[in-house]
Amino acid sequence: MKYCDKCKISINTNNNYCPLCQQVLEGEQNKGVIEKYPEYVSINRKIYPLTKRIILFVTIVSIIILLIINLATFNGKWWSLIPIGSTFYFWVLISVGVFSKQNIAFKLAFLTSLLIGLLVLIDQATLQEGWSYNYIMPLLLFTCNLAISGIILIKRIDYRDYILYLLTIVILSLVPIILLFVKVISEPWPAIMAFALAVSILLFIIFFFPKSIKDEIKKRFHA
Repeated sequence: MKYCDKCKISINTNNNYCPLCQQVLEGEQNKGVIEKYPEYVSINRKIYPLTKRIILFVTIVSIIILLIINLATFNGKWWSLIPIGSTFYFWVLISVGVFSKQNIAFKLAFLTSLLIGLLVLIDQATLQEGWSYNYIMPLLLFTCNLAISGIILIKRIDYRDYILYLLTIVILSLVPIILLFVKVISEPWPAIMAFALAVSILLFIIFFFPKSIKDEIKKRFHA
């Protein structure tokens, strides 16, 4: 038997969400529960695997072709690493952003972190002007923080499913300000913007949802 703390009712189901308010239900799965309605089988289950294979095949072929062209015209520079990285990110973007069943907060946090890593590598592999540290990293983290917070507020969804990923991006937002203090970053305002938003979100969570943070961390790490 599961329980909805918003509707204050017990529900004999193995579903994870309350049918009335869509809040996450509390309680363990009960193998003895028999659902009286048939399972909905989406047509996407047949289409998605084939589409994923086609995209993966095109990605691998593209990477191989780029490597061959780079080797055939090699002049001391591995220029192919930039389009290869972009091609790989496109594949991850489709796989995680479109086909993954993870919630949108996970997708935003994961794809933002991966994109930052890719752009930092491109920056270091080219002119090493530091644009990835000065602008891209803090502004992407700022945008990701804003996006996840906005989704939680506007859609009025259960923030507990999103809070861990939001905290992850908040913590990552501290990296630009650290790089600013160690003189790696020369342009301060993007790092300060990302840091200010991260601190604001962190304080908001601590003040208004302190118990939720502890409960979510215990649940995720089985503490």
